[in-house]
Amino acid sequence: MENIEIINLWKQYDEKLEKSLSLNQKIIAELQQQKAKSALRPARNYKLFVVFFGIVYSALVSYFLYHLSPIASVFLNLSVGIHLLIMIIAVGMYIRQLVLISEIDRSENILQMQQKMAKLQSSTLKVIGICFLQFPVFATWNIRLELIEKNPLAFWLIQIPVVALLTYIGIWFFKNINIKNMDKRWFRMMFYGVEWNSIIKSGKFLKEIETFEKN
Repeated sequence: MENIEIINLWKQYDEKLEKSLSLNQKIIAELQQQKAKSALRPARNYKLFVVFFGIVYSALVSYFLYHLSPIASVFLNLSVGIHLLIMIIAVGMYIRQLVLISEIDRSENILQMQQKMAKLQSSTLKVIGICFLQFPVFATWNIRLELIEKNPLAFWLIQIPVVALLTYIGIWFFKNINIKNMDKRWFRMMFYGVEWNSIIKSGKFLKEIETFEKN
């Protein structure tokens, strides 16, 4: 009888211990989730500012283009138009990122949070890459037909090589700004501000939860 009682006591103790460990694990996971959500607040504030600034800036550029287009050269109109289009795309992507942050903030599932965090990181990088695609317009807005006709050597030997160089730089950054290069020096030099740091910090908290649950 004594042995049976001892065994029953051990079973009860094991059950209580398992419940206690499960509760502690749940509490730790919830705390890490809250830390991850809180870490995203600086990124959300930054993106809100970018969206506001981007809308105002796009409106001003649209106004400028509307009134300038009848008298400006085709190169200037095209350059400003491309610049405006990329700005509108960037603002749209930042709005989508704010939606993702809102979804992460409401989510209680770790896997869903991690999936949305991965989308947020990818979108944050992609929008910067897209912005680099407008590099050539900074060397095409001042081209005029008179320049090509009167000074073709300067156009072909100076203007075109500069445009080609900026095009190459823009495409290179568009292709190489991705998560695979985040350990490279040039990448760390570009992505070190409040926006990116808060996303990385939040991702680390979620990774800690995953590691804790596996152990």
